[in-house]
Amino acid sequence: MKKRNKDGWKRVGKKRMRGYGDIDYKSKTIRVNKSKKKNKKRGEIIDTIVHEESHRRHPKMHEKTIKKHTKKVLTRMPKKQKKRLYSRYS
Repeated sequence: MKKRNKDGWKRVGKKRMRGYGDIDYKSKTIRVNKSKKKNKKRGEIIDTIVHEESHRRHPKMHEKTIKKHTKKVLTRMPKKQKKRLYSRYS
């Protein structure tokens, strides 16, 4: 089981999930599907991670706005930061 980070959230990379990722506000857990069947490329997994992290930071933001925000963040994010973010979900 993965430990909680300094911010109090537990981040889990799972191989068997129905969707791409989900967030549970009660237990403060973010789960991301790291299966190659769902997320075929590493870039798609990073997209899901950034999407779920955006939900964590902005819980009242609408889904459509989160998707736009995710695209904008990904275009500006350096590779080193993407690798660091990806490693949180091992």
